[in-house]
Amino acid sequence: MGTSIELKVSGVSLDCAKNNMGNDYGYLFQESDLARRPCDGIDYDYYRNHPEDDDDLAEIELAFVRPLGRVTPRLFVLGHTLESARAEYEAVVAEAASISEADAPDARFLDFGEFCALANLFPLAGLADEYIDYDTDERATLAQGRFAAHAASFARVPWTENSDSYWSEASFLAAKLGILSAPSMLLIFSLNPANSDAEVVWQFGNIVNAGWVERSSFAAGAQRTHAILVATEGASDARILRRALDLLRPDVTDFFRFIDGEERHHFWGTGNLVRFAEGLVRIDIQNQVLFLLDNDAEGIDAYRKLQELKMPNNLRSMVLPEIEELRLFPALGPEGLSECDINGRAAAIECYLDLNLPDCPPARVIWSNYKREIDAWHGALEHKESYDRHFMNQDAETLAAGKIRHIQARPGTRRFDCRGLATWKTHRVIVRGATRHGGGTARIATGLSRRPRARSSCREPRSMSVLGVRRHAE
Repeated sequence: MGTSIELKVSGVSLDCAKNNMGNDYGYLFQESDLARRPCDGIDYDYYRNHPEDDDDLAEIELAFVRPLGRVTPRLFVLGHTLESARAEYEAVVAEAASISEADAPDARFLDFGEFCALANLFPLAGLADEYIDYDTDERATLAQGRFAAHAASFARVPWTENSDSYWSEASFLAAKLGILSAPSMLLIFSLNPANSDAEVVWQFGNIVNAGWVERSSFAAGAQRTHAILVATEGASDARILRRALDLLRPDVTDFFRFIDGEERHHFWGTGNLVRFAEGLVRIDIQNQVLFLLDNDAEGIDAYRKLQELKMPNNLRSMVLPEIEELRLFPALGPEGLSECDINGRAAAIECYLDLNLPDCPPARVIWSNYKREIDAWHGALEHKESYDRHFMNQDAETLAAGKIRHIQARPGTRRFDCRGLATWKTHRVIVRGATRHGGGTARIATGLSRRPRARSSCREPRSMSVLGVRRHAE
């Protein structure tokens, strides 16, 4: 008869294969999701009587298991959305309509919203999974369970060759609605908040034990084709982002890989980063690469140059977001200290961290050089290494709390609140900050090019010779 492998969510089958691996769903999981789950078709009485064979049973029961609520962020990173699920469903309906038009010209299929509502009539965890024997009287009605009352709606779903292969509530839902890809069905089921804890299970132990597939074929984590290489201006940028992902968005951190450069960064500064991009364009690299630039004059100028390269779709560039907290920020120039909008001119990644440190003076930037190409002065945050070190010493609980802290302004400047947390939400970078009015969020859409917005004016330095400071290395 052979051995099957299935991807299920709370007992509802989403995909299956026999005597082979089938589709690789390792990307839905992480290595920590490896677990044991009871396996159908196993004589558990034998193993209870032969405890010496538990190692064999452990191999058979091997599976990757993850709550649905922690699977959906991984799907979002890969580009799966409800809109893509809608497009897939409408394509299935269009094909079914073209086939059935001659036989049933008045047939009307469910629209996508109705299909989603039907899929989420009941929480998945509460679906009956007991086998109803085929010889049982009124077997079909009994197997359908609560779904029998909604027969008219299920009749409006495109039919497949597996539509009548069911023996319980869970298998009925899979047979009738399993007409879309597993990622699309997972997103649809996630619309019901009650399904957040539903277990997504990819059980592979039995097919490995039977000898059909090698154990090494089943690996959790982002595949190489799914990974996004993030190229930053300096080692501190990569270090901060990596730390934020690991602590605050661990469910998707394995999708993002940074250039390894703890002590010696390969592309220090925007100029080298632009040249690196030029090289990748020339060799037509196929990997997904994101060039992430600071929200300062150097970054804006580099962003402009990257846009001129007309990079292919797998190469994207973006600038850290403009946020309200940086529109009135202490800045030192030839005319003294004043509040300026440093968005697009002096906002390095450290400006998005907690700037209220007891051992440091109040945060400020210092204007350094004029960028003629974009008609803007470039500035740098003082003591940014201290803010970096402070951030790296925080734990996930502290960062997630995001308590509002007050920065003591220097004489002659206004006092303002600032909390900065570099975090990731599904496939987006979130920089959270408390505004003067109590809160605010700025988002960076991963992989999407961002064009800098117009900045409000403020008084800029007339001559850098007055400062006597050297340009801060980025």
